[in-house]
Amino acid sequence: MLIPIGTDRPRRRRPRATGTIIVLNMLVYLFAMVLEAGGGARLDAFMNAMALSKAGLADGEFWQLLTYQFAHSPVDLFHLAFNMLFLWIFGSALEDRMGHVNFVIFLVMGGGVAGLAHTLTSIAPVIGASGAVCAATGGFIVLFPRARIRILLFFFLIGVYMIPAMWVVAFQVIVDMVGWFNPQGAVAYSAHLAGYAYGFLLAVLLVATGIVKSDEFDLLFLMKQRRRRAAYRRVVNETGSTSRLNQSPDSKPIPVLTETDQDPEEATLRSKVIRLIRHDRMEEAQVAFRDLMSSHPRAVLPESTQLEIANRLQSQGDREAAAGAYERFLDAYPSSRQAPEVRLLLASLLIRFLERPEDAKPLLEEALPDLKSDGHRALARRLLEDTNQESMS
Repeated sequence: MLIPIGTDRPRRRRPRATGTIIVLNMLVYLFAMVLEAGGGARLDAFMNAMALSKAGLADGEFWQLLTYQFAHSPVDLFHLAFNMLFLWIFGSALEDRMGHVNFVIFLVMGGGVAGLAHTLTSIAPVIGASGAVCAATGGFIVLFPRARIRILLFFFLIGVYMIPAMWVVAFQVIVDMVGWFNPQGAVAYSAHLAGYAYGFLLAVLLVATGIVKSDEFDLLFLMKQRRRRAAYRRVVNETGSTSRLNQSPDSKPIPVLTETDQDPEEATLRSKVIRLIRHDRMEEAQVAFRDLMSSHPRAVLPESTQLEIANRLQSQGDREAAAGAYERFLDAYPSSRQAPEVRLLLASLLIRFLERPEDAKPLLEEALPDLKSDGHRALARRLLEDTNQESMS
């Protein structure tokens, strides 16, 4: 048995709405039990009176879309217990991102949509908060796709394990889909599936429209980052494929130093880097280049060599050194044929890895008119739009 008991997402506010809804569900059940014990309505009759049914909606009893969410099985207390447990785990995280009022609206509407889906596929009455809980689960996976769920495992081994939320939710959806195609028992599988779909789609819409502010944890941000990485790799590959071209005739030449002006140590290190690159000893060349930069920060290599070493540093994951090499390239060769792509590449590096969007913006603005590839121009506009949004926020 797998029992979720928490997530790894820290909360910034107390989940008052989630807690209130859980307490209301428990109070409804307790009230029905006390009523039956006092000789009033039976527990099953009380719950059936709150149920949602196709016949009830046909008679105009639309309040059932709300009341059924607070009614639970009169013969199975675990129905209530597990619904509330799942609601606490997924709902409290969702409330933290959405806010108290927005979360309540999201949850109640999710329960209503799930209930309507059930009435479209079955004439049997339905009770329980499962549809609303599934809506919260679908929303959770949009806002926290990289979260992990703390699971209490009762099987051959007993213990607490951290499992990616994607796996947990995927398992729940698969179980409900199998149950929908091959129904077993009195489970409203269509309500569950509709709840997942509603929660997922509405959460995507809320983030996409900015009603719920996007952050680095949500699904849309990850998708945007994936597109950025793909475009970024294309720029790296295309820039790298041209890095061995001869120095362009319209490039700004390197100032020629006289023997009295040139630092012998700098000249020695520059020659060493160039020699190592020519012999394709790139690891040693990178080490020598770092030595050159640490002792002579303004030193620059020939155009194609400077770009080659910058690309190699980038491919090895040394972002700071790569950015410095690209910046030095642009300082020395601002009119290079490859300068627009290098500006775009450097801007991507500054935004994505080094958290310097303010330095990336002028690079993008300068590169955009000269970029020849439609893909590069589209990437530049997207990055520029992102930097403008960050500066406004």
